[in-house]
Amino acid sequence: MAWFADLAGKAETLLNNLDEQTGAALRNHNVVKARKQENSDFILHPDPSWNQRKRPIPRNLKKISPVPEPRSNYTPARKISPIQNLNKSPVKGNQEPVRNGVVKTKKPLKKSNQYTLDNCPDTLVCDTKGSNTDHFGLRQRRHSLPVDLEIVSDEEWTYRMQNLEVENVMLKNELNVLNREVADLLEKLRKTQDEFNSIQTEIKLAKQENNDVSSEKDSLRAQLEQIKRKVDDLVNIEVVNHKERIRILENELCAQKDQNTELEDRIKELTEKTNEKETTHLKLESELRHAQSTITELQYNLGKSNAECHRLEKDWETYKVRVKSMLHAKDDEIKSLQNGLNINEESKFLIEQLESVRDERDELSVVLDQARSELDEMKQLVGQLESRHVAAERVVAALRDALKEERAARNRAESQSAALSNELKTFQEETNQTISNLSDSLREKEAELTRMRESSTSVRTSDSSALNVADYDVTQDTIDNDKIYYLTQSLVQKQGKIDSLLADNNTLRIQLDKLESKYKAELSKQRATNTHSVVHFQDDCRARSRNYVSDSSVATLSMRIGLLMRRYPIFRLFILVYMIGLHLWVFTVLLSNTPDTYITRAMKS
Repeated sequence: MAWFADLAGKAETLLNNLDEQTGAALRNHNVVKARKQENSDFILHPDPSWNQRKRPIPRNLKKISPVPEPRSNYTPARKISPIQNLNKSPVKGNQEPVRNGVVKTKKPLKKSNQYTLDNCPDTLVCDTKGSNTDHFGLRQRRHSLPVDLEIVSDEEWTYRMQNLEVENVMLKNELNVLNREVADLLEKLRKTQDEFNSIQTEIKLAKQENNDVSSEKDSLRAQLEQIKRKVDDLVNIEVVNHKERIRILENELCAQKDQNTELEDRIKELTEKTNEKETTHLKLESELRHAQSTITELQYNLGKSNAECHRLEKDWETYKVRVKSMLHAKDDEIKSLQNGLNINEESKFLIEQLESVRDERDELSVVLDQARSELDEMKQLVGQLESRHVAAERVVAALRDALKEERAARNRAESQSAALSNELKTFQEETNQTISNLSDSLREKEAELTRMRESSTSVRTSDSSALNVADYDVTQDTIDNDKIYYLTQSLVQKQGKIDSLLADNNTLRIQLDKLESKYKAELSKQRATNTHSVVHFQDDCRARSRNYVSDSSVATLSMRIGLLMRRYPIFRLFILVYMIGLHLWVFTVLLSNTPDTYITRAMKS
């Protein structure tokens, strides 16, 4: 719009210049020169000061100014015409003859009124043909008027007037053309102003829309930042929770590893103990077998001794019968000896032997009392073992303590069995010694009997002495029989005790085997429970899979996925990263895409 305002200013200045030139021409239209001589002199000798004074002030060429800012009402500066500064005194002086009516007129030469570009006066457009000046066109027209009107003659004046009329007509035509152009330009200006106003309104609306869009964009950015912060906070919280869970699981894993190591150590200790117990058990079994073999041997020997005892009893009965017959014979001799108070050395020796036999009887009674006391103790021990066995059956929950007690009881029983075996050995040795002693005594008695027979044949004694010897022999036989019976009874009792102890040992062994099997079963259960507690890091998920079995494919798929997540931690981490990435992608898609209704709403607003 700056070029249009500049063009309007140029047109206005041009119209002002044309108006000034036409006014000057009309003012100088009827001036007549009176003094030719003066004019000729004036022409020959022009006054430089006058000429300089009458010379119009040339207009400075309008320079191209920088494009100003568009304004709705452009008012160009009105320039002062140079014609107004001319000295009008000669014009006034020359108007006096015109007023007096003394103007001389001549017929102008007949010329064509039509002018073209080739046929035109010098004052028109073509007056600068062949000239080297830069001034042409409308700018030169205002300088076509003469400076000094007194110099021009009448013919020239009429000629000039005709030229001025023609020029005036042409100027009017040009003025009409310029007016039309100015009207067109004004219409274009109005249209451009209307367009400019519409564009300004559109620009304002666009600015408002841009402001609304920028405000909404800022709000969306703020919401996006808030959502990003929330997402970051959630991710950080999830990461922290995941780290805490990992730390807790690592602690649990370390604790369970420690428990596993402790259990392995315990298992090693228990295996070592079981191995030791197995070795001791094998040793005890070997000892038991040896004891059983010895017991069988003793039983065999006892049977032999019983057979020999029966044989000896039979021989003794026969011997009794013979001795009774002999005693009746000797009683008389003894009576005779008692009456004669003749005591032989043999009778003294027999009395001493009788006392020694009584001492042995007392010792055997003491040994019998000891055996009875030991029997009572064994009964008490058997009662204690039974009570412990009942307590072990009742207290199944505390198997370790019960096992320890049973081990202690087993050790005690083993020690008692060892002590009993030692006692049995000692008793067997004692029985062997007593049997050997009895056999020796029997042999001695037989020898004595043979001696007495020989002496009876050589020396006849009285009846009383014979009866005393017979009584002594009978008492000695009864004592020997009592000893043999007592020893046999004690052997039978000890054998019964040994059998009962062996039966108790077998029952205790069976119970110990049962307790060991129970202990192993509970250890296996505890191992199963421990491995079930570490199900997140191991593959022992059979118990849980047995408890829960479903037929649906979704349940089986979920179970498989759960097993994969428990077995492989990388799979869990992949699922976690995938879910986080999926959520972030959904948030970015929701925040980056705008709905289609947003543009229509903005345009309507």
